[in-house]
Amino acid sequence: MTVRRDARSGEGRLGKGGQWLLIETFTGSKGDVSVVSLGGRPRPFVPVRKVLAYSSAARVDRAVAVVAQTREPLSVAGQGVRVEAFGHFVRDRLHGIQFWCGREGDEVPERPLVAAWRVDFTAKTMLGSPEWEQMADLPEEERGQPASLATVFAQVTTDHRESVALQRIVAPQPGETNQGVWTIKRRDGTQWRSQWSHATVEELVDGRMHRVGLGLSQKVREPEPVVLLERRILEVSTDPDEYQAIVALDDLSLIRWVPGTTPPGRIAWRRVAAEPEPAVHPDDRAVLLAMADGLSKSSTTGALRVRGVDGGWVRIDARADLVAVDRNVAAALVRFTIAE
Repeated sequence: MTVRRDARSGEGRLGKGGQWLLIETFTGSKGDVSVVSLGGRPRPFVPVRKVLAYSSAARVDRAVAVVAQTREPLSVAGQGVRVEAFGHFVRDRLHGIQFWCGREGDEVPERPLVAAWRVDFTAKTMLGSPEWEQMADLPEEERGQPASLATVFAQVTTDHRESVALQRIVAPQPGETNQGVWTIKRRDGTQWRSQWSHATVEELVDGRMHRVGLGLSQKVREPEPVVLLERRILEVSTDPDEYQAIVALDDLSLIRWVPGTTPPGRIAWRRVAAEPEPAVHPDDRAVLLAMADGLSKSSTTGALRVRGVDGGWVRIDARADLVAVDRNVAAALVRFTIAE
């Protein structure tokens, strides 16, 4: 597999056997599919034809078309060339392929762990591919179904670009792309670093247009240096009985728990089959809306009842503050205690 030389990186022809490329296909409708990882190193949505020579780029096009149609891995050899491709789907949509091309007699290198996922920004839910569910070590009963974004954030440690990710959750714009490296925590206490890439598109869901993030995550073998930068999300000290969460202003849904907060065990928030759907008591919706409407002027407070994991209602005392996710995008920081 021949790679065009990049004067900035010094990369030319790959060594014997080549390296796996991770190629996203969710921006393909607007142009060439692009490389988001080369040999485990992130690439910022570089069009395939800027990375590969013409013959290899043509093989990528054919591999994408075949994998999309058959939904099966591709392995072909002939005329001295061997091609391997592995597709990553969420339900029926191809998010990308892992692609390797080398000489017919070359040994195929180990394929990095990759998974695909889909975030519905309108519904504030996330659905991962079977590979994602396995890598994230999700319980069997929670697999194959969307989960709340807050559930996903409870399992990750973000990097210094969290504010950008939150901005694109709160106010997603079609055509946006984003990348980062986050740490995924598993139930057994182990963790792994995930290099992820996503693009925002519009899709029709149940007769309504939703803004959706299509993504890929790859396990990073060698951790990158941790860069400590000031967080742009407000984090304040709390007493042991206080919880903090970031909430979207458009539909007042939970986006994530603030780092350092242990999610309350009594409240339904995860949007999984084993728990009731998260909700505020119908009689308390007016209080919630009044709190949201008043945020442009000052902090707001209110007593609310939220759905418990047992199906009943849990009373909380809440305070909300407007926080800047980006210069032009805001969300609410909600701090609350459970009223006994």
